[in-house]
Amino acid sequence: MSELHLSQEDNAKPDWWRKNEQLREEMDLPRYDPPRFVDGLYKHQVVNQLEAEYECSIQIIGNDTTYLDDWEVWLDLEPAFSIGRYRNDSGNTLYTMTASAFEEQVELVLEE
Repeated sequence: MSELHLSQEDNAKPDWWRKNEQLREEMDLPRYDPPRFVDGLYKHQVVNQLEAEYECSIQIIGNDTTYLDDWEVWLDLEPAFSIGRYRNDSGNTLYTMTASAFEEQVELVLEE
């Protein structure tokens, strides 16, 4: 298994992040934080790295779900495994596994 290597450059906020921050500030809402894993790594950084490394597409999809239902991780447009998620007090999404456990699951499915 490869190690997740996120550089300081990876920590630069994408446009969509800054737009969400601005909207929340304008509406006096709690601080925006993009979806992340329980170890604090951001989903977009982890997924971008894995997609590049394994040359695949990764989507985390909640299809007709209700609050606290697990979502599905899709690899190359095929359902692969489920992942728990919840929203914290600020309304930000947290996935219930670490980034390294997520990577292990992705590798297992891709090796099949």
